[in-house]
Amino acid sequence: MPNTIFINVNKVENVVTKKIYHEIEVWDDYNSASISITKEDIPKTDLDALQYCIDYGSDDCLGLSDVIDAILEYRSCVTINGTFYDWNEIKQLFGLEED
Repeated sequence: MPNTIFINVNKVENVVTKKIYHEIEVWDDYNSASISITKEDIPKTDLDALQYCIDYGSDDCLGLSDVIDAILEYRSCVTINGTFYDWNEIKQLFGLEED
């Protein structure tokens, strides 16, 4: 069953150590995951953020791979950094041009 899927690129500060790090946070109704990224790997666009998740989503990060699999299986829409993208706008990132 399709569900709401979100991806956010975040700058996070540890309130105790004041250390700053970056992450891509991914979640839907059933799973969630966050991927630590270096400053150099911060995506330039929303679609770059999704592409990063597709490229680096693996069985090592089950929540991430489950969300990416759900997007593909259900041809789901995704909200990335607050912007809604329908399936037709993202399907090429999965190597699909036609349904």
